[in-house]
Amino acid sequence: MLYATSHGDYTIRFHLRLDHRIDGQTMRAALDKTAQRYPYFCVSLKRSEREYYYEENSSPIALLHTKEAVALGTSETNGHVWAVCYDEDNLYIDFFHGRSDGTGVYSLIATLLYYYFGENDVPGIKTLDTPVSEAETRDPVDDLPPIDLSTLNLPPSPKALQLMQESGLEHAGGKGLILKLMIPEEPFLRFAKSHDGTPGILLSVLIARAIERIHPHHELSLISNYVVNARPMLKADDTFHNCTNRVVFHYDDRVRQASLEKQCTIYRGKTFVQADEDTIVQGMTIAGSMAQMILDMPDFSTKAAFARQAMEGTYDAATYMVSYVGKWRYPQLGKHIREFWLETPSHSFPLIELAAVNGNICASVLQPFSERLYYEALLEELRDNGIPYIDCGTASVNVATIRPNG
Repeated sequence: MLYATSHGDYTIRFHLRLDHRIDGQTMRAALDKTAQRYPYFCVSLKRSEREYYYEENSSPIALLHTKEAVALGTSETNGHVWAVCYDEDNLYIDFFHGRSDGTGVYSLIATLLYYYFGENDVPGIKTLDTPVSEAETRDPVDDLPPIDLSTLNLPPSPKALQLMQESGLEHAGGKGLILKLMIPEEPFLRFAKSHDGTPGILLSVLIARAIERIHPHHELSLISNYVVNARPMLKADDTFHNCTNRVVFHYDDRVRQASLEKQCTIYRGKTFVQADEDTIVQGMTIAGSMAQMILDMPDFSTKAAFARQAMEGTYDAATYMVSYVGKWRYPQLGKHIREFWLETPSHSFPLIELAAVNGNICASVLQPFSERLYYEALLEELRDNGIPYIDCGTASVNVATIRPNG
């Protein structure tokens, strides 16, 4: 939360294209019920001289008839850390990433659509008839024993190939660009399985191969991060708190010289090892202890500087990232969703957000530069492997800002 607010507006925009023009009155009623079901999301972000914190907010969640970026935490959005916007058949959920991650917000979106469409008997969706449990509100990292970070002898993070520097690219301005790529799910899954991969692993490999087309003789390491949901490893499937970890892929000489199937097998093996329960718990224990150390620092500026240094070290060690929350779990609602895009600010390297719904995989390619050379190289990889796709266009990233109040 500290990093996300003190160094830019780290918010997420979930953009769903529905199968009809959205009715504002029906959405208002659905939103009110959804907010009532998720009281822990109905909060304002506050700041004191020492820290950021949350405070209960009883005002309605804002529903705005616009596609433009909004300002969370302000009067426009009733001081809340999230808001809902709509325009024609486009539904936008703007959410502060410091409060929850994609998995947490997916649950909220499912409830909103459940009430909007008036569906009945959709297993797994949290409704007003589902009491808020302690497991939802408990942060599993709080249950991990603190450790003395000074006793750890962690190796320094490697310096990864940075695409903007390698190609001499300038930042596109604003919060970057989103390039929208839709891939039919069935043939992509079939191809992934036949090559010992999953959608996220296959795409991680294909992007590395695309970068190698542009930079076949790069000196720095080509390293990618694959975001994983740590909830199952922490025995905390229901928690709303940010609960992500990462698997690190090195596209080294061994991987480079292998066939596509072997590359997927290697990455799959790395995923099994690094997403092992003991490994994830150890990583989350270190992260929790570091967070507590930051919280114990005496003043806000020191905390912010340390948080930024820690995050920048992580970013410098990645050429790109891939994040896949997983397939949409509610087909009764998914049949109404034509497209599902995720937007986050893009400052230094590409991030690919994957969403699978209604027979399609929507890949949101977020990048800080305007040039399409890496994206076009990825499309070449898809074509060369006979994978169908639809290029759905390019737009400026349009995520919300957020301002602490009080």
